[in-house]
Amino acid sequence: MLSNEYVDTRKLAEITGISASTWNKRRLSGDTPPFNKIGKSVRYHIPTVMAWMNDRVRRSTSERTVTAG
Repeated sequence: MLSNEYVDTRKLAEITGISASTWNKRRLSGDTPPFNKIGKSVRYHIPTVMAWMNDRVRRSTSERTVTAG
């Protein structure tokens, strides 16, 4: 996989182990990595996804997620 590759929700599900259905639902609430939408197609930039996931690493379930913005 190229580091500058964009993937659809199905491929994102394969990469992360989180179902495409869950990603689709999370997108409605804004709880996903940034994505591009071209027409009806949604694409995720792999390096951005990895950075987003790394920002959410926790040592305990009681830690709060802090998001920018």
